Amino acid sequence: MTIGMRIFLIGALLSVLVGAMQAQEGLQPKYDISASIAKLPEQTDFFGTWLRSDGTYKIEIEAGKPAGTVVARYFNPDPINVETSIFDEVEGQPRLEFVLRDEGYPGSAYRLIYLAERRVLVGTYARPDAEPSQVYFVREEEQ
Repeated sequence: MTIGMRIFLIGALLSVLVGAMQAQEGLQPKYDISASIAKLPEQTDFFGTWLRSDGTYKIEIEAGKPAGTVVARYFNPDPINVETSIFDEVEGQPRLEFVLRDEGYPGSAYRLIYLAERRVLVGTYARPDAEPSQVYFVREEEQ
């Protein structure tokens, strides 16, 4: 076998190996995927202290009695009365909804869902006399 033939064979072998390695890389995810997105959101994901992204608003959420209910406390920065808090499911997505009933908060309502991949509560805040606005909350310890 001549030197030219050997170089050709080595080159061909290397190109096959490189092609195989590139094909393997194509099977791998392009990004690191957080384990939290594999978990379906549930009621306990809402529990804890959350801070709204645009101010001094804070929500504390904990399990209520009877089981399956939640207790929400709201602060701006002082406590605001929470009239009702409901945990339900909309189109398979767990949702927390609570209504405020206090001075300056005549039935204002939050509707929030938990985005596991971002670890935030997102949703809307609606005053009775205005269009809902988009809001999000992050856990206090992650602030």
